[in-house]
Amino acid sequence: MKRRKLIQYGAISSTSFFVHTGILNSSAQSSLASASKSDPPHFDWIILYWMPYDNDLWEVGNPIIEMLTQGIQSPNILVLVQADFSGKRQLSRYIITQAKVDVQQINTANSASDEVFAEYLDWAKSKFQAQKWAIAILGHGGRLDEISPDEHPIFGLSHQTKWMNIEKLSQVITKFNNKLGKRVELLFFQNCNKGTIEAHYTFRDTAKYTLSSQLTLGAPNYYYVSLLEFLGRYPAINGGELATKIIEFEQSDMYYSYTVTHNHRLRDLPKIINPLIDSIMAANTKAINLNEIKFYSYMEDKLVDLVSFLAKITEQSGANQTLLQNFREFIQTSIIYQYKNNGRLFSLSQRKEYNNFYGLGCFFPKNQQEIQKYSYLEIFKDVKMMALFTKILSPSS
Repeated sequence: MKRRKLIQYGAISSTSFFVHTGILNSSAQSSLASASKSDPPHFDWIILYWMPYDNDLWEVGNPIIEMLTQGIQSPNILVLVQADFSGKRQLSRYIITQAKVDVQQINTANSASDEVFAEYLDWAKSKFQAQKWAIAILGHGGRLDEISPDEHPIFGLSHQTKWMNIEKLSQVITKFNNKLGKRVELLFFQNCNKGTIEAHYTFRDTAKYTLSSQLTLGAPNYYYVSLLEFLGRYPAINGGELATKIIEFEQSDMYYSYTVTHNHRLRDLPKIINPLIDSIMAANTKAINLNEIKFYSYMEDKLVDLVSFLAKITEQSGANQTLLQNFREFIQTSIIYQYKNNGRLFSLSQRKEYNNFYGLGCFFPKNQQEIQKYSYLEIFKDVKMMALFTKILSPSS
């Protein structure tokens, strides 16, 4: 996630926000004790935010909470936020309704722990019910298998950045989604560069839809108020429509592109992409010229746009064009629910470099030694990308 100049939202400052809403630990404890004595309150939607901002993003945390608070205009919408800010001894848990905001402190400083995240989800399920759920993961994007860093997972110790692992995080959310009877409609990666086929495939069982950015996102983002006001009026929308509204209500200078995927259709990826990969490897791979490929990078990982890359090397090698067309149609019409790339986060010249992107990136090893770097991820067990990389990068290819 890229830091951007903060735009004041309304006339509320961080100080006045906390005074106005009367956030007190005693209030939170009283509310939670009351809830435990009766059936959990029921909402149309619950949106869970995970805000690991014990890093350089800490300054945008309170403005986000302000906007979330302003946006809830319906008693049937609940927003929960578990946040970690720089210099704090404990995580904070916010319970935001139309009526009030309560907060409690969590006895840990580690927001990079999948176990802490799992406890947050279990707590939410035990205290509240909803027809539909959404989960938003905030923070920096990290390398291919990383997300949302905590720079001080143990309070008081020196800087020692810890990242969450996407495969472990996926297992936690998938388990939670199953407990809810698959009511998680949307998973939103509010992180830079999580619009990769590897991430979306890893999280395919966590929600019905996933929203991500293939490239950099700004911060703090500004869709919150409009989205929650809309959701209060139209709670019948699904996760794909919710993702579309996030994109619609976001300021264009906060992103370049957004991608929304149908998650259940990702299960068919291997049977569509593997025949194309086999065709390329059986063709003239010596004719593949990597200098003609548009590469981009994030956090030391080298990446390519998945569709553009396979299209180019299919053309260069003389592989089967029908298989390529089948794959392209599968990505564009089955996998991708929406792709929007008219954001203004980058300069016009930079935007032109990404005109041929389709919305999902793919890891590309820098050399033979990197081929096995992420081989433990499930996608590389099901999809033959590692074999393709080995063939392309082989001196004898």
